[in-house]
Amino acid sequence: MLTAWAVISLKRRVRIVFFATVLVFVLVLVRIGTLVNSTEVQSVGLDQGTRSVTVVSLRGTIYDRNHIPLVNADNEYSAAFLPSSGVLKQLRTAMNTVEYNQLIERLERNTPAVVQLQRPAAIADGMRVFFAPVRYTDYCPCPHILGHLDGSMQYGVTGIEKAFDSFLNQHTGQIKATFSVNGLGDYVEGSPIQVTNTLNNSTSGVVLTIDKEIQQIVDDTAPEFLEKGAVVIIDPRSGEVLAGSSFPSFHPGQVADSMDDADGALLNRMLSLYDCGSVFKIVTAVAALENGFSIAQTYDCAGGMTVQNTVFHCHQRLGHQTLTMDEAFAKSCNLYFIQLAAQLGAEKLLETAEKLGLTDAIELADSLIAPRAVLPTKTELVAPAALANLSFGQGKLLVSPLHIARMTAVMAANGTLQNLQLISGTLTNEDGFTQAEKRGGETVITAATISALRRMMELVVTDGTGTRAQPDNITAAGKTGTAQTGQYNNGQPVVQSWFTGYFPADNPQYVVTILAEDAETTDADATGLFCEISNKLTELKRNGG
Repeated sequence: MLTAWAVISLKRRVRIVFFATVLVFVLVLVRIGTLVNSTEVQSVGLDQGTRSVTVVSLRGTIYDRNHIPLVNADNEYSAAFLPSSGVLKQLRTAMNTVEYNQLIERLERNTPAVVQLQRPAAIADGMRVFFAPVRYTDYCPCPHILGHLDGSMQYGVTGIEKAFDSFLNQHTGQIKATFSVNGLGDYVEGSPIQVTNTLNNSTSGVVLTIDKEIQQIVDDTAPEFLEKGAVVIIDPRSGEVLAGSSFPSFHPGQVADSMDDADGALLNRMLSLYDCGSVFKIVTAVAALENGFSIAQTYDCAGGMTVQNTVFHCHQRLGHQTLTMDEAFAKSCNLYFIQLAAQLGAEKLLETAEKLGLTDAIELADSLIAPRAVLPTKTELVAPAALANLSFGQGKLLVSPLHIARMTAVMAANGTLQNLQLISGTLTNEDGFTQAEKRGGETVITAATISALRRMMELVVTDGTGTRAQPDNITAAGKTGTAQTGQYNNGQPVVQSWFTGYFPADNPQYVVTILAEDAETTDADATGLFCEISNKLTELKRNGG
């Protein structure tokens, strides 16, 4: 049995052991803290710990015919950084307050981040500023042709972005920033930020036939003359598409903003089908001349006529009186073409529509296809009233602006129906430029008919319904069209207004087709737009553009 003194001695020894253990534990903690912050440990962290972030990732480039970028075209400032008080102080001076506050909310400690800057920022330790390309800038030409990407900005959803999705992704280039971190994930002060730059890969891409300068003329000018519609410009000598716009437009980098647009900003009106009205008189006139009718054949327009119990009116309600074919074409007399089609017959009219390419689907690229025109069948055209409607572009007839441009080019190209082309080729760092296969055109209309039609189309501009389309310093030729749709907008009839033509009249270099959708409600002016585009293109060419 322990004595009292022995018990006291034992308790004392236990206390000594306890305090000694606590002291050793404290000394270990102090040593660990010293080691963590020591240069030796940090250098080990430098060798072993890194955090990386992608600053820029760009797919291959889409170019115009002159190899001018249509995407990846402009640079913007951005910063890659690991969060710290010093870095955030510099970023605050280069960002607006709203964006800066949003950045603060989403930052995570020890996680590298990238942010767009409004202006260059002073360099802070743990931060690197870049001036690098972005996919889409404020002005993005022909977005309905270029298309747009998905939310991840990696895969094409529409347009050229979709048609060449795999090819463009194969030529992706990036900038990556790599930060050295210690065992706690903090940036190792003073350590270099490693940058890997493969952006040169993204200079490979697809070359279009689009001319950026011509496209910008269209994009800048058209909104002054129409709210909704489309403009197509092609080179009649080659069938190359030089410009193509649909209105209202959208921005490929902000697609969500246009998803619920009441006017259908995402709709590609160049490829969509519309009532075409009197521009179809080109078909009727060609059919008549190709089948032996004389341009001198006359008809007495009294302002109205009855066909199969249906009353048809000319837009000149008092009548045009006696007209030859060229006069009727210039003044767009419906009654002249009704009686002409009745003599001609439905079969000849449909055959000519086919010759002029209206029954073809036009494929510019895999995801850019204008469906064939909707035409009444021979059986439907047995009804005289149906044939009468078709003769001046009404009734069961729908056609795209792209088809009308192609048809107009037949007149400008001396009877040759061109295969429209949007893809010029591909461009890679390894192989240079590889030209796409060109598909030649086919002569479908005789020289005599083309000569007569071209004179008729010139009369439209000089003395007919299209005088507002006459450019200032050059000659032009074309055809107007006004199509009733049977639809109403706020109680007003929806009318599609067209002008399709070419210039110069004696040596056509440009075909310009304009659709002004719902023209009367929106007070659109297709002929005025043709005039303005012609003037600007003439000036551009004069200045060497």
